[in-house]
Amino acid sequence: MPDLSTKPKKKPDPKDLADPKLRDKHSNDQYGYTSAGTDERNKLFYYGIKPTDVYQGAIADCYFVSALAAVAAEAPDLIKNGIVDNGDNTYKVRFFRKKDYWSSTYESTWVTVDGDLPSRAGSDSPMYAKGQKTRTGGRELWPGIVEKAWAEFKGGYNEMGEGGSTAGALEALSGSRVSYSSTDTTPEDTMWLKLRKATVNDQAMAAGTRGKDEEALYKGTNLYPWHAYTVLGAYEKGSGKNRKRIVKLRNPWGRVEPGQDGKDDGIFELTLEDFMKFYSSVNIANM
Repeated sequence: MPDLSTKPKKKPDPKDLADPKLRDKHSNDQYGYTSAGTDERNKLFYYGIKPTDVYQGAIADCYFVSALAAVAAEAPDLIKNGIVDNGDNTYKVRFFRKKDYWSSTYESTWVTVDGDLPSRAGSDSPMYAKGQKTRTGGRELWPGIVEKAWAEFKGGYNEMGEGGSTAGALEALSGSRVSYSSTDTTPEDTMWLKLRKATVNDQAMAAGTRGKDEEALYKGTNLYPWHAYTVLGAYEKGSGKNRKRIVKLRNPWGRVEPGQDGKDDGIFELTLEDFMKFYSSVNIANM
């Protein structure tokens, strides 16, 4: 018979760690932190780990969120194993960095944060990166937790939220060397081979549009200049003369895309020709 005298272990009291400083524009009484980690409606992981779990919030870190979604698409276990729930409202998150500038070897760095996430005053909805909604009326926490750890790693939300390096984010999340290719100097056929190889080998990819000095190019396209997108794959569609080379992408906002598929989920396809026209570069993690 089971030992009924054994008492269940008491859950540790939640810890409240110092939080990274919010963006300068949010450093006032209208903004703060909500106790997302202790809200039982929220789950660290709920529907598994997918690129569609990740939504960029009110901060200019598309470079990081698009990279996070890219790694979620190709190596979900890398994300899952890189987040440790300590059971006390704190989480350890793993990033990678080179041992030194010239090194090809990466070492793990663990950053500990609590489950409080940035929000507007009076709201329990995360203001920056947020996860997929759950059937329990909450959200998945892992995107916001990883982003918060990145802010802690970089010195604050202001330091990581005014643009940044997609290659650096991919490197830190994947622990892999990242290759950069410019669409202006890479022939179309060569770019296609790179994209196809990365697709077949399950390598995380992200692409950036051109600068705001070419803003007119994007008018009416539902694409945005100076913005990073997750590349979800490259493949051919059609046959014979109708065969086209296609690049599939996702807007880290989780909405707004070219085309009219009726979903407005941020996922869309472009021909390779249009991809080369609207995007300036691709970063591929050699995972």
